[in-house]
Amino acid sequence: MAACEIPSIEKGTDEDDARNCFACLKSKLNAEAGHFCKDCKQLYCTSCVSKHDDFFQRHKISWKFDKDKRNVVSAPISDHNLQIYQRTTKSISEVSLEAFKQECASGESFELGKCDVHKSQDVMSFCEEDGLLCCNICNSTIHRACKDIEELPKVAKGVHTTAEFSTLPSRLQESLSFLDRKMFELSEEEKLIEDNADAVKTNIQYCRDEFVGIVDKLQQQSFEAVEILKCSITNDIASRKTQCAHYYNQLKSLYSVVEIDAVDETTAFIGLTKGRALLLRTRMLLKDIDGRYRCCIVFQHDTDLHKMLSKMQNLGTVKSVEHIFAVTEKSTVQMTSNCDITAIVELPCGDIVLADAANSNLMLLNNVWADAANSNLMLLNKSFQNLAVCTLPDIPLDMCAIGDTEIAVVTTGKVHFYLLQDGSLRSEKSIKVHKHSSGMAYFAGHLYVATMSTLIKYSIDGRQDKLLYKDTEAGGQVAISRCAISREGQFIYVTGPDCPGLLVLDILGNKLTYVKTHDMVSPRGLHVAPGGQVFLCGKDSSIVLQLDRQQNRLVKVAGGNDGLWSPQCVVLLNGKSLMIIGQEATNSILVLRVF
Repeated sequence: MAACEIPSIEKGTDEDDARNCFACLKSKLNAEAGHFCKDCKQLYCTSCVSKHDDFFQRHKISWKFDKDKRNVVSAPISDHNLQIYQRTTKSISEVSLEAFKQECASGESFELGKCDVHKSQDVMSFCEEDGLLCCNICNSTIHRACKDIEELPKVAKGVHTTAEFSTLPSRLQESLSFLDRKMFELSEEEKLIEDNADAVKTNIQYCRDEFVGIVDKLQQQSFEAVEILKCSITNDIASRKTQCAHYYNQLKSLYSVVEIDAVDETTAFIGLTKGRALLLRTRMLLKDIDGRYRCCIVFQHDTDLHKMLSKMQNLGTVKSVEHIFAVTEKSTVQMTSNCDITAIVELPCGDIVLADAANSNLMLLNNVWADAANSNLMLLNKSFQNLAVCTLPDIPLDMCAIGDTEIAVVTTGKVHFYLLQDGSLRSEKSIKVHKHSSGMAYFAGHLYVATMSTLIKYSIDGRQDKLLYKDTEAGGQVAISRCAISREGQFIYVTGPDCPGLLVLDILGNKLTYVKTHDMVSPRGLHVAPGGQVFLCGKDSSIVLQLDRQQNRLVKVAGGNDGLWSPQCVVLLNGKSLMIIGQEATNSILVLRVF
C-alpha cells in the first residue's frame, strides 16, 4: 500500500504551516488541522472540513490528522503492519458503545474467519483505508469506493514475525485475566446490590412500622377524645336521670298518701302544699330537659392528611446514588531507588507514567521548592514493571496525557512534551508558561495551567489564550496548585495546599461551588477517573477523598490504615478497580484495590 502523501510536509515547508489548515492559511488565519483529504491532498481544521464536505461529498476524509501523528506521518514508515494496526485501532475506537451493547446482547458466537457484517461470508480481503476485514459483499457495497483493498494472503505476509503478533497471546491472556477479575467484581457487585436492596426493603419496613405506630397512636388519641366526649354527654344524661328519679320517687310517695279518700285535713293540706312545690319543680325539670341541646358524636377525618397520603406514591424516595469506593486490598510495588512521585498518568494503551522527583541534591542544584532531584519519567507497564526511564531537564511538578501516546510535564515555567514510541519516552518539544506553574490539565486542544492563585488557559503551542480564574483572596498563599477537568469538559476542579477543599468552576472559569472539608490538610493530588469520579488526596492529612456526584461533600475513601502517609497524587486505573497512590520520599508506590 502506498503511504499517504501530505505535500505540505514532504516539500519541507514551515513546520507550523505543515500542520495548519489549508483553507485558513489562504485566508491568512491560523488554525491547527485535524483532518486530511486524500483527494485534495490538503489538511483542514474541524470548521473547514464540514464546509469541504458540503462541496466535495465524494471526497474521502480517510483519517484524522493531529500533532500526535505528525512524527509518524512525516517520516517513512518501515513497519507496514504497524500502519495497518494503527488504522485498525482507529476504526475500532470509532465504534459506539451502543454497538458493543447490541453485539453482546445478540449472543453471537465468535468465528475467526467470518465477516463481522455478513456473518455467513468468509473474509477475503483487507481495506487498508478503513482498517477493516472484508468479505466479497463488503467489497462490492460498503467498501466499493475504497481504493486500497488488498487480498488477505498479501497483506498477511510475514505478520507472524512481527512484535505485535508475538505479544498477542500474552496480551490476550492479560485481557482474559482482567475480564475474569472484572466478571468476579461484577458478580460481587451484583450480590452487594441484592444485599443492599434487601437492606433498603428492611429500612422501608421499619419506616412502615414507624408510620403504623404513629397511626396507631393517632387512633388511640382519637379514641380517647371520643371517650372523653362520650363521658361528658353521658354524665349530663345520667345527672338528669337522677333528678327525674328523685322527683319521681317524691311524687310517688305524695301520690300514695293523697289518693286515699279518708285522709285527714291536716295531712291533705301538707300534701297540697308540698305537691304544689314538687309539681313546680317537676315542670321546671321537664322543661329544662326538653329544652336542652341534644347531641351525638361524629368523626370528621383530617382532609389534609388524607390528601397528602393519597398523593404519596410510596413511603419515601427510592433512587440510585453514586457508589463511594472503599479499600478491599492493599499492596506496594517496590522501586529501584527512593522516589518522590508527584504525578501519575495512565495512557489509553494501559501503560502508566510516573513523574518522579527524588534526592535532595538536585533540589538544591535547581533551587526550586520541590523536594527532589533525580528528575525523570518512569514508564511502567500493566504489571507494574519498569520499562524505561527518561531524564527530565527540571523537577516535574505535574503531568497529564495529551493524546493516545503523548504526555505533557509541567516544570517551573515550562511544559515539556514526550511521545511514547517503541516502548520508550522521547522528548518532542517544550513551551514556556507562567513562571509559577505547578499543575496542569488538558482538554480539547488546550492546556489549563495552575499558577499559585490563577488558572490560565494556553494553546498547545504555548500561546496564552485566557486568564480563566484568579483567587483574589489568596494573599500570597498557594491556593491553586492542581487542576483537573471532567471527561465531558463541563467542570474544572481546582485545589492547592493552602485551599482546605475543592473549588469547582465551569469550563469558562466561572465559580460554581466550593466544597470545604475539615479532614483535608494541604491538598496535593487531584484526579478525575474514567468513570467521572473525582478524587483528592492531602499530603499532610494522609487521606484520599471522593467528591459525591452532587458536589456537596467529600467522602473518605482511604487513610493511614490503608498505607497512606504522605500522598501527593492519586489515579484510579481504567477498568481495573486499582488505585495507585504516589507518595513523598519513598521507595515504593501504594496500590489499593477498591470496590
